[in-house]
Amino acid sequence: MRLSELIRISFRALAANKRRSFLTMIGIVIGIASVVTILSLGNGIKAETVKNLQADTQGQQTAEITFNPTSSSETDAGFKESDITLAKQTAPDKIKKVVIKHDKERLQVNGQLANADTMMSVTLVNKTKPNIQLNAGHGFSQESLQTDGEDALISKKLAKKVFHGNTAALNSSLELGTKNYNIIGVFSPPKTAYSALDVDVLVPEKAYRAGQLSQEGRKLAITYKTGSDVSKLTNNVVRQLKKSGSERRSGQYEYFDYGELLKGIGNVISALTLFVSAIAGISLLIAGVGVMNMMYISASERSQEIGIRMAVGATPAEIMKQFLLESVMLTLTGGVVGLIVGALTAWIIAMFLPFKPVVTLGSVIGTFAISSIVGIVFGLLPAKSAANKNLIDILKS
Repeated sequence: MRLSELIRISFRALAANKRRSFLTMIGIVIGIASVVTILSLGNGIKAETVKNLQADTQGQQTAEITFNPTSSSETDAGFKESDITLAKQTAPDKIKKVVIKHDKERLQVNGQLANADTMMSVTLVNKTKPNIQLNAGHGFSQESLQTDGEDALISKKLAKKVFHGNTAALNSSLELGTKNYNIIGVFSPPKTAYSALDVDVLVPEKAYRAGQLSQEGRKLAITYKTGSDVSKLTNNVVRQLKKSGSERRSGQYEYFDYGELLKGIGNVISALTLFVSAIAGISLLIAGVGVMNMMYISASERSQEIGIRMAVGATPAEIMKQFLLESVMLTLTGGVVGLIVGALTAWIIAMFLPFKPVVTLGSVIGTFAISSIVGIVFGLLPAKSAANKNLIDILKS
């Protein structure tokens, strides 16, 4: 019997009892829809996470190279303009810009306080009211932040150590780099772990930058054009800096490869998505049992049809193919409907989330494959049962 004839007969058999076929198919629809929804949302959050970590809103990717001095006395060591030029020369057609990033928090600076050399921790501020408590004096004015001012705040701990009191520290001179500051207040840092304000000195960033002889920084930010191999290009820059960098003899140039981090994040999200999908896929097993039950009932009810077909020459193999095809058609139809329902559900849920779902080609192929496998596995025994019926027994009944 031709395949087209088998498909026509199978479709007619399923349509003969629409309600039973529909109710059996609902289990497949729910199972496939659940898996597709979870996979789509999982792929969406994976793509959004990797995208946010890897590139900016224009698709440009930025990498940072850090300079770590070998000696704590090398407080002024860092990247210079010559290092920017060197970095650009490694791949001028791929690099969009290179800038030196300056640290603002917990800087270790040599300075003078009360005519004595002192190593102090410094944080640069741009707010008139940082999250601190003033114990004496007053805070920064807007003018001192916007101009090359000379105001500074010192911690209560440092004031007690050097001046033996808060009031005695006011209006004293503080030297950082080549610039002298006037202590206008004494503060207590916030009571939080590792706060950027838990330092000895607070000064306006603009005033501090103006008081430095050089504008070195410990980080070099390289922005690449879209589609560049960031990991490979940045490692090339590091090699050139180690060979010809301005501070190659004073410390180490290091680059943290975010490519491996992104790969790890992607793998974790994929594993979690597959795990949750596998749990949702358990419903497919339950639906498969429903398909098997329906096909057994169908084979029992259609004994007369099977007998007539055998009497006119149909072989057991053809009977088995017909019932197996009915089972696969039922599960495939449920799979297609489930795919559509799952995709729509994912899009509706994503309307309340900050990312879009991603329905991949693998999800579509997987839907058809799983639906077919469920139909074959759970339809095989009922199909064998129908094919093994004895014509004489059927005629007797």
